[in-house]
Amino acid sequence: MISIDKKVKKAVLLGLFDGVHIGHQAALKALCDTGADEKIVYTFRSSEVDTKGHRSFVLTDLEKEQKLLEYGADRVYFADFATVRDTSPEDFVKDTLKTEFGADVVLCGENFRFGKNAAGDAELLKSLCESYGMKSEIVKLVHIDGETVSTTRIRALIENGEMAEANELLGYKYFFEGLVAHGMSLGREMGIRTVNIPLTPRKVVPRFGVYSSDVTVISTGEKFKGISNVGVKPTVSDSGEIGLETHILGDVGDLYSEDIKVELKRFYRDEKKFSGVEELTATINKDIDKRREED
Repeated sequence: MISIDKKVKKAVLLGLFDGVHIGHQAALKALCDTGADEKIVYTFRSSEVDTKGHRSFVLTDLEKEQKLLEYGADRVYFADFATVRDTSPEDFVKDTLKTEFGADVVLCGENFRFGKNAAGDAELLKSLCESYGMKSEIVKLVHIDGETVSTTRIRALIENGEMAEANELLGYKYFFEGLVAHGMSLGREMGIRTVNIPLTPRKVVPRFGVYSSDVTVISTGEKFKGISNVGVKPTVSDSGEIGLETHILGDVGDLYSEDIKVELKRFYRDEKKFSGVEELTATINKDIDKRREED
């Protein structure tokens, strides 16, 4: 940790933070530990940066901003990637961090790269900052089970349905949020009412199947246990449309047009085409019984 011998007015943390996972949260804690009057995160919109060829995201830009603020930032600054990508490392430190932001302290992760062609690394950033009179701290990467915690690793876990492991690395449960939409009303006919929300465009789609879930009604803050199906519901539909359908345990009333948050916890089983509605209903009831016993 850096030694600070005077009151810090502005501290700036640099990074993409495309998952705000536990590694990013460690950097946010270091930002908070500076005691700065204003704690700023300088980042980019994930949709503007091609991160190793990936086109799906753990968080939308709005969700990312909300998480960064939740973990201690006072302000999140989304820079225009196209504008700064060709800036030299020295000009970035001098013109952006020193002149524009007036930073007293600058922080980044061990694997941080910046400047034209990603020519600058964390050590160069530290050296340049100090040459311009700013303190600098390099935050160590976080490792779990001998591997670095990264958004790439988390994305793969989600796509494989390994939700409990993904959530451990995220430090929160992977989620979708949206307005409850009208579905086919088959759940009502089966005696198992469900709510449908659309999958957020460009968020990572989990392995098709059934998951235990937690459901929050945003307007009231009420929380319920649920079981959620991610997929195309092949037993009752041949549209091929991917959706998120959730049965909520408990009496929640009419949720149409309500904004809800569905957090996926553990993978139960793969989605499959059953012989008919009767077999599907029996299997869902077993899922419900299992969820009742789960924390």
